[in-house]
Amino acid sequence: MNQIPALAMTLTGGLWFGAGISENLDTEIRFALLMLAGLSNMALTLVVVRIRDVLQSYLDQIEAFHPPSFAGGTPKTPRAPWLGSYSMITIFCALMLLAAGFSFFGAFWKYWPLALSRWWGVAGFAALLLGLYLIIFSRVRRNAGGPSA
Repeated sequence: MNQIPALAMTLTGGLWFGAGISENLDTEIRFALLMLAGLSNMALTLVVVRIRDVLQSYLDQIEAFHPPSFAGGTPKTPRAPWLGSYSMITIFCALMLLAAGFSFFGAFWKYWPLALSRWWGVAGFAALLLGLYLIIFSRVRRNAGGPSA
């Protein structure tokens, strides 16, 4: 779990550096690098949420084993009581999605490689993301009932 932030920063920073600094790269390659950075950030967001869910299942089992000695991470007098158990992951995911947005914005605004208007590309990409979201959401709703017998 602690390797994901370093991996995300290295991947994003490296791809941004490659797209922005390299003078001999074609526009198409720069566009692809920024798109890869954005898609990687979105994928890492899903990965980190999944890892957090797996860790939560371990914490649940540890708590069930010996409840009096379980340290749940909530102090008696919290300084930020509005931050719950998934707050760090939520903040990290928000930052990763912001970085993905910057990658996509830079790719379409600065390095759009086609003669066709970049707005057609933005619309197509948005439609693709919406389609993927609907496919994933439909699978999540279908599996929400638990494993079938």
